[in-house]
Formats: sequence, C-alpha cells, structure tokens
Amino acid sequence: MERFQDENKWLGSFYNEILVKCPKCESKAAVKEELKEKCECGKCHSMVFECKKCFYKIKEAVYQYIAFGKEYCNNCYEKFEYHSQPLKEKPLTYKTKCPHCNFQEEWKTKTYRVREESKLDNGLVREMWYDLPLWFQKEFDGKIFWAYNLDHIDYLEKYIGADLRERNSKANYTSSLVARLPQFVKAAKNREKLLKILKKWKE
Repeated sequence: MERFQDENKWLGSFYNEILVKCPKCESKAAVKEELKEKCECGKCHSMVFECKKCFYKIKEAVYQYIAFGKEYCNNCYEKFEYHSQPLKEKPLTYKTKCPHCNFQEEWKTKTYRVREESKLDNGLVREMWYDLPLWFQKEFDGKIFWAYNLDHIDYLEKYIGADLRERNSKANYTSSLVARLPQFVKAAKNREKLLKILKKWKE
C-alpha cells in the first residue's frame, strides 16, 4: 500500500525554479530565484527569467499604467469616472470625453501600475512574475492540470499515487498545497490518468 504523509509544503515551496515557455523561441525556460545585487544579508531574492536556448533574459517585469479619476464636466457639470487603456508611460495628464455630452478636456490624472500581459497562449496557467505560461500543463476534463517543476511533479505523484493519504496535524489545513488541490486531482477515479501525465512530464 502506497502511503503519503503531508510534509506541510505549500505552493511557495516550489518557487525556486518555475519552468515556463520562452516568449521568444517557445522552448523550455525558467523563472528562478536570484540573489539581489548589493544585498549583504544573503536573504534578499528576486525572480529572473532566462532561456538557455536563445539566451533571452528578463530581470524586471514590464509595467504599464492606467490613468483614472472622478471629475465634473466643465461643459454640462455632470460627474463622471474614467479609466484609460494601458499606457506605456506614466501620464501626468489625460484627455477624456464626458460620457454625458462628449465634451473633451484634459485632466491632471491619477495612475496605477499594472503588469504588461503576454499575448502568448492566452487561456493557459501562468506564473505570477512575468505572466509566462507554465511548461508543465495539460487540459484535463475541462480544467488545467499543472506543475511548476520536477520537484512539484514528484510531490504530486506521491500524493496522487498513494492509497493512504495522511494529513499533518501540525499544519494549517487551509494553506498547505495538499489542502488547496482541486477536487479533480484528489479524486481516486482520475488517479491513473493523472499519473500517466506526470510520468510523461518527467521523461
């Protein structure tokens, strides 16, 4: 009988290397932890992207800006709100139309920052730093089954393949990776199919 005992790992336990599809050459690449420059404590890390095939590298996520505000139109005196499309540079002013009378005027604006989203493979699961699609993912019964890296795959394989699954009584039941797995991963009826996917990913 295969037995799995929860090691109290959470998703962040596998952040050290996240395998993704390179946006330039579409090969397998990685988002990895890297010690920040000028760090003296040895604990400050950032996540960088690097493709070993085409040598494309990203050290900082690309951001865009949304202009927004609440104003009173100087033509019809009605109050309205506006939000711009994503802008490449942070604007100090923004020209917009009043939705009530179409009067155009320029306002001193507020902004907030958003990460520029990749246009590659829309609809897939992505990592959170550079919005790149994960390398290990497959549609399964209308949902996406995915993993960050080989260590994550091994952990999932142990859990899915176990006949007896023991939870860690000292763990926070709502925050561990096992606690947050979707029901289709936990279901015994899907065991063999999911294990075949994991085995193929490891090859």
